[in-house]
Amino acid sequence: MTGTAAPAIDWSTFDHHVQAGFDRMRLVGAAVAVVSSTQILHTLTLGSRTRAPRRPVTATTRFVVASTTKAMSSALVAGYVDDGVVGWDQKAVDAWPGFRAPTDELTRSLTIRDLLGMATGITAPDSTDLHLGAYTPAEMLQSLVNLPVTSPPRTSFFYLNGVYAAGAFLPLLASGVAPADLYQAYVEAMRTRIFEPAGMSGARIAADPRDVSADYAAGYGYDLTGTPTELPYAAFGSTAPASSAQARLADLAAFVRLQLRRGLSVTGRRVVSEANLAECWKPGVDTPFSRDFDPEAVSKRYALGWFREEFTDGTTLLQHGGNVDGFSSLMAFLPEHDLGLVALTNLDNSLFTDPYVLNLLLNQLGINRGVPDKVLAFNDGLLSGIVEVGRQSAKVDLKAITPYLGFYERGYTLEREGGGVQIRLGPRVWPLRQTGDGGYVIAHSPYVLLRNRVKLSRGVDGTPQVEIVGWETLRRNTAR
Repeated sequence: MTGTAAPAIDWSTFDHHVQAGFDRMRLVGAAVAVVSSTQILHTLTLGSRTRAPRRPVTATTRFVVASTTKAMSSALVAGYVDDGVVGWDQKAVDAWPGFRAPTDELTRSLTIRDLLGMATGITAPDSTDLHLGAYTPAEMLQSLVNLPVTSPPRTSFFYLNGVYAAGAFLPLLASGVAPADLYQAYVEAMRTRIFEPAGMSGARIAADPRDVSADYAAGYGYDLTGTPTELPYAAFGSTAPASSAQARLADLAAFVRLQLRRGLSVTGRRVVSEANLAECWKPGVDTPFSRDFDPEAVSKRYALGWFREEFTDGTTLLQHGGNVDGFSSLMAFLPEHDLGLVALTNLDNSLFTDPYVLNLLLNQLGINRGVPDKVLAFNDGLLSGIVEVGRQSAKVDLKAITPYLGFYERGYTLEREGGGVQIRLGPRVWPLRQTGDGGYVIAHSPYVLLRNRVKLSRGVDGTPQVEIVGWETLRRNTAR
């Protein structure tokens, strides 16, 4: 993929549309950068990093960037491949004899490429990511043997943070790092091998940006009126290589430029070889995509920490988003056009970063015209649906719910708070509202859980149960 000069872009029109989408989606704060291999072409900051008190997003505001961490971790692995510590197609169990997959066959055959490429055939329940903060990396690695297998390796795509993180931890384990020391070793490796040499001086591996800088963004999620409500920071230490970076706009801009510069940082330092960085971009298994929001895509496949798309005009797009409680992010680049994009927001509605802002940039290249308007209309419908659920809900009946209060499996608590009732899981808190059918709905939460119904019942032995519909059912602990 040979790059050409970045196209001329009407920044005034681009900014107008970014602002219009920001307002219509009811976001809190955002930051956008468009780059080439040689420079930052344009930046835009919008709104507030915190609502109470209101503090504006600045060029140095620190955001949680979630799964965009995967692209950075893949670059880290590429550096270890450069050093001969591991190989892309090396068996995981040969890199670290302690590796165990759900079957003996997978234990013997899975490679580092398989793990990073979401192509193992291993799957997991949707609720798995809610519990990643409760484990250490060592415990997460041990838990892989318990996951279901639904297809042969290299035949289907299943997005799984734990499996990806296992692949990214393997170079450290191959270097002699003990499983108990993986988190700190990973933090240090990212600092010395990626962040510092790549010119990403503000990037960190950490769950809570308040520990790092006063210029941080708080995260928000919609409530049942469609209003952003502040959410606690989520912890993902067990899968740090998959989801645990925080960064400023300029940090991610530098990383995208590292891609366009084929492994040479903005400071002129060689971070990773061109050959092994290119391995991170090689397409693997097919992934689903929306024809409504990606009408000119010919294919979409997962590489190593990047999604890779090909369009009808021959353009290649590599991109990865991140979505976690209160935050959405995107890094993307188009090698043929020497063009890259970073989009960050402190509300976990990923429709803004991708497909909305991404397609505003693609439109400048004549790709996917009309899609941004479709995204806005789709988001309008989602918000209207949320508000309608809110209108049909009411305060919980405390008398009816009191017999179900208590501690539940997997770390859940159903508890009174003020005049209401909430579910608590680690740092996460989800207030409940009652619905007309006698059930409940989560009243504000990460976007993925909003509108999720909650049912209270009793098992055959009379033990209270909480069901988060579509996710998991928990029994109340009976130990006193």
